[in-house]
Amino acid sequence: MKQETLTFSADCTVCIVGLGLMGGSFAKRFKQIGVKRIIAIDTDEAVLNMASADGVADEILSTGTAALAEAQIILFCLPLAATARFIVENGKFFVPGQVITDIIGIKQDSVEDVSNLLPDYVDYVPAHPMAGREGRGYAMSRAEIFEGANYIIVPTANSSTAAVRMVKAMAVALGCSAVPVVTAAEHDRRIAYTSFLPHILATSLVNSHSMNAEMKYFIAGGFRDTTRVADINAALWTCLLLSGRESVLTEIKHFKAALAKVEAALEREDGTALERFLTEAAKRRRDVMHGKRTC
Repeated sequence: MKQETLTFSADCTVCIVGLGLMGGSFAKRFKQIGVKRIIAIDTDEAVLNMASADGVADEILSTGTAALAEAQIILFCLPLAATARFIVENGKFFVPGQVITDIIGIKQDSVEDVSNLLPDYVDYVPAHPMAGREGRGYAMSRAEIFEGANYIIVPTANSSTAAVRMVKAMAVALGCSAVPVVTAAEHDRRIAYTSFLPHILATSLVNSHSMNAEMKYFIAGGFRDTTRVADINAALWTCLLLSGRESVLTEIKHFKAALAKVEAALEREDGTALERFLTEAAKRRRDVMHGKRTC
């Protein structure tokens, strides 16, 4: 039976599975905010050595063990395939009342797959922190990436209200400023625009014919900001983009339509149309970035 008194506090024991950029950042932030016990699991010995040297966890393991049973929250910071494999191999260590959550970037493909592998006596609450930075791997992890970030919760039909509340409280404790709760379909549709498309644009800009070694002498803040996410985990993002293919293609079409307006205005030397386009963009960004938050 699922508990209805779940809560998140510094007295919790948290288990993080996967110590890459995000998993390492979670571990560092949990340690920073004083979580009582942190268990970290990763298969890479070099990563385990770095995490041990940093003191980010109370117990650092290379595989699942009975220690998993101690955790109130088990947080998967792995791609879908690796998450599924870990659950199959280590599900025997899960205990009733635990909350299982993740950070998988595409939800419609993952929620059902993970749900079908988990025992009925745990409570699964899929989620997606909108936090990150350039680079990949534990060495690039930082505790502060959660400060002011959004943390999206994508509950299943079986996620209890108490478990959703617990994950939301965890996100707030991490320093996140907004924690919207949405369906998997809505999540994937919106993420295609706010996350996947910017990564495509950044990598396309860097892969442009104009990019060469001499460009480093002409780079200022605009180029650095726009291309920050081009320093990318290529294998992970290949999987993500293919998983979200239909929504991503829709957003590419929308972007090409907007870009075509600029191209047409320039070809016509139409300063009025160009200024109207730029003014509208500035207004839209201010409204979105500085408008009132309701989550």
